[in-house]
Amino acid sequence: MKQLIQFTTLARVRFIGLAIVLSLLAVLGLAFRNGSEVEVTHHNLRSSSQVVAYRVVQLSDLHIQRFDVAEKAIVAQVQALRPDLVLLTGDALDNADALPFLQAFLAALGSVPVVAVPGNWEHWSGVDFKALEMLFLNRSNGRFLLNQQQSFTAHGRTVHLIALDDFTAGQPDAQLLTASRPNEASILIQHSPGYFDQAEVRRRMKDRSFSLCLSGHTHGGQITLAGWAPFRPVGSGQFVSGFYDVPGCRLYVSRGLGTSVVPVRWGALAEIAVFDL
Repeated sequence: MKQLIQFTTLARVRFIGLAIVLSLLAVLGLAFRNGSEVEVTHHNLRSSSQVVAYRVVQLSDLHIQRFDVAEKAIVAQVQALRPDLVLLTGDALDNADALPFLQAFLAALGSVPVVAVPGNWEHWSGVDFKALEMLFLNRSNGRFLLNQQQSFTAHGRTVHLIALDDFTAGQPDAQLLTASRPNEASILIQHSPGYFDQAEVRRRMKDRSFSLCLSGHTHGGQITLAGWAPFRPVGSGQFVSGFYDVPGCRLYVSRGLGTSVVPVRWGALAEIAVFDL
């Protein structure tokens, strides 16, 4: 009888242990699957439905390590959206050796204009910015912009772009914030949203009116619990994801597409953001 009780207790312990292990594996499986899902978010910012849309697609934080099934799926989703302009808002790369994979990604996107700015990881990983610039210049419709401006036209609409260096690891030129194109839609892109918490930035932008400001960097927290993001990278400021009203514009912080530090997303789906201006 005593042996039976011991056996039953041991069996119960083993069962509980197995249940815990299976639960953890299930959670990890969901986390990895959660990380592979991509949500396309649509944002109509047109003043009137009669205005022909100028479509901008934001891809942030690709952290591209290969050009394989997942990356090809992102390309297919972008192509299906028929954008007029694709913006890579930083951390497309976190490894200097990954330039060929980014080149393959850009080539697969086809003829759509693509503009990129650096994020903190392009700086930290020692990516050759000249090589990165040439990679984009080798496309007839690509640009890597570092504290520069450029305009793009489609459907009789012109969009003026101000592209800043990253706040966390680079040197964004705040003087460009006062650049004004009153007759054009305007987009300000800068990787780390904590930039918009800075007193000088708020002062310079308070009398400006950008159509849209775009950042990434936060990964939406990457791992969140009931909407709470316990960990965000330095340079995130008060921001996590989505729209925020800051002086001079509506800021959109993308959850991005890749992962950093740990290859897991939980509660913060990867995102392709679409804006109709």
